[in-house]
Amino acid sequence: MKIKWLGTASILLEHDGTRLLFDPFFPLDGSAFKPSLEEMLSADNIFVTHGHFDHITGIPGLLNQSNEKSIIHCTQKPLNALVSKGVDVNRIHKIEPGDVIECGSFKINTLKGKHVNFDMKIVFKTLFNRRVFKYLDNFKYVVKENKICVEGGETVVYEINAAEKKVLILGSLNLDSGAEYPKNADLLVLPFQGRSDLSRYAMSFIKRLLPGKVLLDHYDDTFPPFSSFVDASGFIENMKREYPDTGVICNKPGGGYILV
Repeated sequence: MKIKWLGTASILLEHDGTRLLFDPFFPLDGSAFKPSLEEMLSADNIFVTHGHFDHITGIPGLLNQSNEKSIIHCTQKPLNALVSKGVDVNRIHKIEPGDVIECGSFKINTLKGKHVNFDMKIVFKTLFNRRVFKYLDNFKYVVKENKICVEGGETVVYEINAAEKKVLILGSLNLDSGAEYPKNADLLVLPFQGRSDLSRYAMSFIKRLLPGKVLLDHYDDTFPPFSSFVDASGFIENMKREYPDTGVICNKPGGGYILV
C-alpha cells in the first residue's frame, strides 16, 4: 500500500490500481505549498472527514475537472455544504459511523470521531496577529466560508484495510470518548494542528491507539492567516522517549511512503 500526504489533511492511498483521496484542498494565496492537481484527479473515490472549509472547499473545483465517475463520501453536514456550492447530489454518497465501503481492494470502515478542541491561546495567537492584515482577503473569505462549511459534530475517522495492512486516518486531532477504535494499526495519520500544547496533547491519542507508525499531517501553512507551520520536534522527542519502537514520519507536503 502506498500513501502520500498532499498537504493540509489531504491523503492519497493507492493499492492494486485503486486510489483513494481524503480531504482534498486548494490552498489560499500565500500558501507555502500547492498540491498536485494531477494526483488529486487520479482518485475516483474521495472521502471527507468533516465539513470545515479546509477539507471541502476544493471539492467542487476538483469535480469540475474530474471524470463523471468520481464519488464523494461524506456525512450530512458536508453534503449540505457541497450541494449549496453546486455539486450534483448524485455524485455524493452519504455516510455515517458504522458504514463499511469497499473500493477495489480497499475496505473502509467509518468510525465516529471528534474535532479538536481549540484552546484559547491558539485562538488568540491566530486572530490577534499581524498576518491577519497581510492576508486580509483570505481572512474575509474564510469567515464567509465558515458560515457554510460547518463541522456540526460529524467528524469521522476512517479505518482502511488493504494488503493485510491497516491505516487509521484522523481528520482532526481528537477521538470520541465513548467510541471504540482499533489498536495497533500499522499506520496512524495524525493531524498536528489546532492546539498550543500539541507535543503533550497528542500523546494521549498515541497511548489510546498504540499504532505501529505515525504519519503527521495538517502542520503546514496552506490557509494563511488561519494556518501556520507547526514545529513537531517536541512531539518527536516525546515519542522517542515514551514509544521508542513507534516511528514518526514527518515529511514535507507531497512526500510519499510505502507501507510494507
